[in-house]
This record gives sequence, structure tokens and C-alpha cells, in this order.
Amino acid sequence: MNVTVFGIGYVGLVQAAVLAGAGHHVICVDVDEAKIENLKKGIVPIYEPGLTSIVEVNYNAGRLEFVTDAKVA
Repeated sequence: MNVTVFGIGYVGLVQAAVLAGAGHHVICVDVDEAKIENLKKGIVPIYEPGLTSIVEVNYNAGRLEFVTDAKVA
């Protein structure tokens, strides 16, 4: 399934990572360009046990994308 998550804060990022971990293709949209660029580099802005590794694995597998343009998503 293709999923788009708007707002990559505490709830959005965790939900996106879990959905990607379940095998879905997830595009994450946020207006904060610095946050998006950091996520692409593997820098997760919040602490949740295991979240960084879930994001990294799914981003590298192509199941998790980060963008600032809602039209792209």
C-alpha cells in the first residue's frame, strides 16, 4: 500500500516508520526543510527506542521517503 503522512513530528514519524516496517511505501511530508534533510541523512529529531534503526532500514530499502512538497507526495 502507498501511504502519505503529513507532519513528521512525534506521532507522524513513528507512524510512518512502523507502516514502512510493515512493508508499505510511505512518503513523509513536512514543511521544515532542515528536518527533512536531516532525516535523509539518518538524523532522527526525536527519541523513541528503536526508531532510528527502523527509519534507517526502511529509508535505505526505499520504503520510506522524506519530502517538503505535498504535490510530490
